[in-house]
Amino acid sequence: MNYHLNRDGQDLGVFPLAELQRRRASGELTGNEWVWAEGMQNWQSLESVLQPGAPGRIAPVTTPEQGAKPRKTLILVVSAVVGLLFIGAVVVGVVGYKIIHVLAPALKDLAAENSPLAHASAMAAASQSVVCDSNTLTAADAVKADREFRRRQYVEGYKLRGERNPQNDPLALGLVENWIASNYNGTVDTNLPPLQELSNRLANDPACTDPVVLTAAAVNTVELHEMIRRLERAVKGFENSKHLGYPKFYATVTLAEKLIDDKTDRRPVLDAQALRNLQAALTDGSIRPEDQAQIAEILIFGWGRGFFDRNAEAVYAMVQGLGQAYQWLALVLEGEHEISAAWQARGGGYINTVSDAGWKGFSEHLASARKCLTRAWKLRPDLPLAPCRMIYVSLGDAGIGEMRLWFDRTTAVQIDYARAWSDLRWGLRPRWYGDINSMLAFGETALKTRRFDTDVPRKYFDSVADVESELDLPRGQHLYGRSDIWPRIQELYEGYSAEPSLTADARAGWRSTYTVVAFLAGKYDVARQQLLVLAWQPHPWSYTGWGMDLTILPQEVAARTGSQSELVAAAEARHQKGDVAGALTIYDGLATSKMADALTRAFAQERRAALKVEQSLQGGGWVDFMPNDTNFTGWHVAFGQCKLLPDGALEVSSDENGHLLYSRVRMGAEFEVRGQIEVVSSTSTAFQAGLVMGGIPESESDNWYAFRIKRNSDEGDVASFSQHWIKRQILAPVNLDSRTNGFIFRFQNGRVSATVDGREVFKEVEPPKNSYVTTNEFLLGLGAFNDSNSTVIRYRNLQVRRLDSSRQ
Repeated sequence: MNYHLNRDGQDLGVFPLAELQRRRASGELTGNEWVWAEGMQNWQSLESVLQPGAPGRIAPVTTPEQGAKPRKTLILVVSAVVGLLFIGAVVVGVVGYKIIHVLAPALKDLAAENSPLAHASAMAAASQSVVCDSNTLTAADAVKADREFRRRQYVEGYKLRGERNPQNDPLALGLVENWIASNYNGTVDTNLPPLQELSNRLANDPACTDPVVLTAAAVNTVELHEMIRRLERAVKGFENSKHLGYPKFYATVTLAEKLIDDKTDRRPVLDAQALRNLQAALTDGSIRPEDQAQIAEILIFGWGRGFFDRNAEAVYAMVQGLGQAYQWLALVLEGEHEISAAWQARGGGYINTVSDAGWKGFSEHLASARKCLTRAWKLRPDLPLAPCRMIYVSLGDAGIGEMRLWFDRTTAVQIDYARAWSDLRWGLRPRWYGDINSMLAFGETALKTRRFDTDVPRKYFDSVADVESELDLPRGQHLYGRSDIWPRIQELYEGYSAEPSLTADARAGWRSTYTVVAFLAGKYDVARQQLLVLAWQPHPWSYTGWGMDLTILPQEVAARTGSQSELVAAAEARHQKGDVAGALTIYDGLATSKMADALTRAFAQERRAALKVEQSLQGGGWVDFMPNDTNFTGWHVAFGQCKLLPDGALEVSSDENGHLLYSRVRMGAEFEVRGQIEVVSSTSTAFQAGLVMGGIPESESDNWYAFRIKRNSDEGDVASFSQHWIKRQILAPVNLDSRTNGFIFRFQNGRVSATVDGREVFKEVEPPKNSYVTTNEFLLGLGAFNDSNSTVIRYRNLQVRRLDSSRQ
């Protein structure tokens, strides 16, 4: 998955999740930036996206208010709703006693400046045990409240006030139910079609007019223009509906964030409308006093952040006007606004670039934030958001000791409140108050909790990633195998793999990631042990997002640990040195060796297929560039249904997510491709087809480019060269044939040239900047996204040749 990144209204580019994590860890990003990717309903704060969703690494997450992603929906564990059980005067009984019992250590010292921690060293702050016990709440507790809040807004709202048509009511209700359940750990009705398919069916049904259903159908589509069209219908439909203010507020804010062409004119109008909807929601019962934690999370960390940044004073003044019942929410919103104002006053430059006025404004606004957030914490010490934001305030105006104090006050409420952990990790960076040793020590502190029922121990992995970024390791290199780190990596993954509270599938997921990390650490024997437990079938998603092709990892692990491991090591060493012929000779023998096991022979066959093409390319002539067997040996099909035809053409059937496959040949960054693209069928007039190239062409990363010819209702007939398949692209108009189009594409000296049907579309054009494309393992493949349609495409007569970098 690849994300657009925006800060203060400025487009900073498009990046893979792993790169956003690296930049957040390195300090290039604060976490308060905004990100969006195809399939997400709305822009979200970077920090809310960098939440743990997949075992062992950061993964993208969604909520019903953020949209379902193509192919892989992950459950969002939203923090900071524990206070729902303890609102107002309802803090009673044993539950209330347990909360106070857990909070007691942190509550003893309300004045941070008097705490021994206030002057602690970085190592002391990093090493102190986490304040929690078995009664401390977790994200699993929070997600229950999140689910019920959304069910009340959407499911019950549709049942009570929806425009229910007997023709589609079961499907409409099922869409809304599954939308919530699939993202909040509910029970999904598997008798219904997948969310995306169901959304398309209802959106195309003239009898489906309810705006809640249209909103759900919008955020569960993967094509941005179609999403906007559905949101427009929903916002219009809400005007004369019986629905309450909250779903209207959500749809309006979402549309404002998704606008492409006319955002300058329309966004202020939609913001004004959203303010009216929020006012209605706060007075019509759709938002209640017990929902304050939910609304604060939405406006500070969630889909409402952009709206709040643009309208902060109006929003918190509105909440203040509601009186005592909403005092906590008003305080945290005002405090958050003061944090933003402080950093705006300071500016984003280095210390020596900040003016005296900048420092004065920074100090004054942080003091105001401290006042608001401290009051909010004292008012509701059972909610984690206010003390968590005080960690960030302390980063700017206090030190690591006070940061740790507020961290403890946060984790005393919810041990796995993600932002608290990431902010304290940030404070331990050498540029702030810590060093490499304290960074690793904090990871060890997380691991020592042994709370494998939560995400906390995994934060050791985050700490290692932080250290890697500080050391500026080259892409693909890791510290996992270092003698002081590997034992703790083992403890981490073995702990999760054995955690009884996890499902069997979740434990298998941890083992799958353990396999990858062990492989990257060079611990092939450990990787083999995990694969044996997994019956050599790790979760496929564990291969992605690492910046290298791991799709034949089981075969490679078997080859590196089997009876022929020495020959495999020799072949790989020769390949690394550029001795393609020598490596090919070894793999020719291994591919048919009776002494090798089946997986080793399969690995040798994959390597041999790629090496044969690499050897042919060394001659400088044109080489056929198509899979040449039905097993697609030497290629990886990521998605799309592919088959070879008797005439040598490659036919690819694609749904809304498009298709993507790539060769494992090391192509290099100077090459030329030619061929024909035939459109066999499309469920609309739209179609896309083309090339992918760069690091690892996969939807989860962004270190690759795409050249496509496209026809759709929004862009017309165009040739496109883009980073990934998303908005950052260069376009040229073309006149496409509805059936067959030929192309020649050249990538040379970092520039793009191309012709379509003999007519030049790009001539040595500089592509969108992508500093994450590496040339050491430049791969080439085929693929394109789709425009909410399904297609059948045939690729014919594809050939490629390497170019001399000096050749013009």
